[in-house]
Amino acid sequence: MAKRKTSPASKNDTKVAAIVILLFVAAIVLFFIFSKGKESQQVKISAPSEEAVEPTVRVQSSVPVETLKPVVESPSEEETVTPEAPENLSGTGGKIAFILDDWGQTTTNCKYLKEIHEPLAVSILPGLRHTKDVANCAKLYHKVAMLHLPLEALHNYDFYPPNYIIKTTMSPSLVSKIVDGDLAQLPSIEGVNNHMGSKATGSRNLMKLIFKKLKKRGLFFVDSMTSPDSVCTTLADEVGLTFGKRDVFLDNVNTREAITKQIMVLAQKARHRGYAVAIGHDRHVTMQVLKEEIPWLEKQGFEIVSIKTLLKNR
Repeated sequence: MAKRKTSPASKNDTKVAAIVILLFVAAIVLFFIFSKGKESQQVKISAPSEEAVEPTVRVQSSVPVETLKPVVESPSEEETVTPEAPENLSGTGGKIAFILDDWGQTTTNCKYLKEIHEPLAVSILPGLRHTKDVANCAKLYHKVAMLHLPLEALHNYDFYPPNYIIKTTMSPSLVSKIVDGDLAQLPSIEGVNNHMGSKATGSRNLMKLIFKKLKKRGLFFVDSMTSPDSVCTTLADEVGLTFGKRDVFLDNVNTREAITKQIMVLAQKARHRGYAVAIGHDRHVTMQVLKEEIPWLEKQGFEIVSIKTLLKNR
């Protein structure tokens, strides 16, 4: 049987079909390559998600007290969410006292005690590397020095050396020994406020013992108000101790915007009642905002006074 001859037209058709198929395959490959390139570009420029942020992990350590960085206990009141405040508070204002906690770890912010000429109170933790240095700095720049007395919290996950924090389970003799030792480190102090203490300030027996010792030494006490169940107000009246309590925490949110907003809330409280007490901390942002905002408060008619003066002349 004779072989069938392939015509030239048939050969050309086959070549054309092959070329079309190759071009089609090439187009598909290029399309996928191009699409992948766009996807990779989008991943690179997109903002990271919150899940990508590494969480902070608390690690319990056995560091000595002088290297300890105490953590502020959260407030019990409304300071974490504050109302909007007006931008202008013109007119005669009340008296405002500032207390700044947690000093003693460093002397870095002592420069602000010189730069801020208005009265401030510096509350110093005992047993830290620069406890006495900060007290000397406060004295040099005519600021009120206070003891920031460590008291037991309801919840505390940070390491503290034995007998550094006064606890409700301690014997009266041990409590007296710790208080006397803390006061001995700071002979120039004029008052005391509590570091943490959401559990301790609810104990009548413990706080009465402490208040009697402070009364005997002629010191005042300011309740930092870390607990709504604090018994300090009624006990201070019973003992006859000069007493006050915190109205506003300035820097639970440690940003310039949040601190400025809290100062506005403080001003509202001072204008409404005639006085207000603010507590902040030994932080650069806090000190810088105070340096900038205190002159504004004075222009609005508020008087910045020491906590000692405020408690005596309310």
